[in-house]
Amino acid sequence: MSGLPASDPAGLRPAWTVLPWESSQLDARDHQWNDVAIPWWRLVQDRAADADVHVCIEMHPHNVVYNPATMLRLATEIGATHVGAEMDPSHLFWQHIDPIAALDALGGLVRNAAAKDTRINPAAAVNGVLDDRFGRVGPDEPGAVGLGGRYTLSRWPDGASWDFVAVGRGHDVAFWTAFLAALERIDPDMAVAIEHEDAELGQREDLGVAARTLLAARAAIAAPA
Repeated sequence: MSGLPASDPAGLRPAWTVLPWESSQLDARDHQWNDVAIPWWRLVQDRAADADVHVCIEMHPHNVVYNPATMLRLATEIGATHVGAEMDPSHLFWQHIDPIAALDALGGLVRNAAAKDTRINPAAAVNGVLDDRFGRVGPDEPGAVGLGGRYTLSRWPDGASWDFVAVGRGHDVAFWTAFLAALERIDPDMAVAIEHEDAELGQREDLGVAARTLLAARAAIAAPA
């Protein structure tokens, strides 16, 4: 992920300036980008180029890069040749971004892909997709996922507006056929990694559902017109 600085040099916690509708938020955004993110990612670009490796950024909310526009901005600002995008459609779905349109917009910046689906739930019609009803998980609680120091992954809200689900449980084979075809237009040999984050299924069950969906999509691409 691209990271998320504090809103100002003295800040201690990350601040996501997602809709800077007034100028104090523009100040925060400018600090995050101009003073922190761009210089840091220029260093990553230089080191990646020296080693001839490619670093792929996952467009993930609560980071400075979370959609195609911010990915394109970063790539332009750092003169990216060895920093590109990882296309994980799950984080675009819940922002109501069309991953196929995103792929067409990003083109060759996409260097790697993940297969993970998102189901938009009925609660989204009431609360939208920006939902702050997450709960705190103590670092010593069973199943706590530590993020460094005292910080942990938050507890998912009950009745969430959206959930991560196995490939095929949020979008059908027709979508995944178009998704794979769009990736193939960029790079026929691009890797697509299945991610398991479906809390309603076990790991093997999730993998099986995802694999069957992707195999059916691959077969649809290969079938004669």
